[in-house]
Amino acid sequence: MILIIAYGNSLRRDDGAGLILGQKLEEALRQRGLAVECIAVHQLTPDLALSVAADAVAAVVFVDTRVATAEDGQMDLQVQALGAEQSAQSLGHHVGPSVILTYARLLYDKTPPAWLLTAPGFDFDHGEGLSDAAERALDTLPAVLERLPPGWPLSAD
Repeated sequence: MILIIAYGNSLRRDDGAGLILGQKLEEALRQRGLAVECIAVHQLTPDLALSVAADAVAAVVFVDTRVATAEDGQMDLQVQALGAEQSAQSLGHHVGPSVILTYARLLYDKTPPAWLLTAPGFDFDHGEGLSDAAERALDTLPAVLERLPPGWPLSAD
């Protein structure tokens, strides 16, 4: 089974793009005949390591929004491989995907293939709904999935 952990705040405009993208990814992977479970949370917390370490989990995809500007040219969805050994950035109560993977490895001896899928976010003000640019980026998910290796997210091959 593929575990999707989508996180963000739908009451902070584009910060909710990760949650919507997680739903879209779940639908797309199910259409490919894959078993999928999607967990939607406001932020990552250490207890998610137990879900990542479950015996049924063959791969995990973390889905979030990243801060982007029109000037930086990063208007697309981005996918990157993750590992528990990567440096984990943590600011106060914020836990990143690598921390969750490290906990799963250290506490449960589980290290499934892991990925980070991010959508660009431009407007993080209070309110619901996404900016037009974030909406357009989410619409590119089918094209992004077509460019990934056929076994993704179960493997990079």
